[in-house]
Amino acid sequence: SRRDRRMATYQLYRNTTVGQALQQTLNDFQAEDIISRALAERVMATFDKVINKTLNTKAKNKMNFKAEKLRAYRFCDNVWTFVMEKVEFREAITAPKERLKIVACDGSNKTIVATTAVNA
Repeated sequence: SRRDRRMATYQLYRNTTVGQALQQTLNDFQAEDIISRALAERVMATFDKVINKTLNTKAKNKMNFKAEKLRAYRFCDNVWTFVMEKVEFREAITAPKERLKIVACDGSNKTIVATTAVNA
């Protein structure tokens, strides 16, 4: 469904270090009967909304890179995905990376508000 596609995009940052740490903590709390599953799901939904909004409005970092080969790209459900090989970064990361996958989602406030309204 359309809602499921939006939620999949919206949950992109759950696989980050902070997202995984939060999920593990919530799992531990559930295992110890400190919180319910419903509360854990609500916390993760709030995390999704806040991380997306914060990165869209507060993050100002820019990065330049050069890739020897663009292996694959696609645009589906308003999400761009690029897979590149032999990538060199010109900013924070100095060592070349053999392979890089970039997933880019629409971070406009309009999209975040629309997704929030669907989830509410």
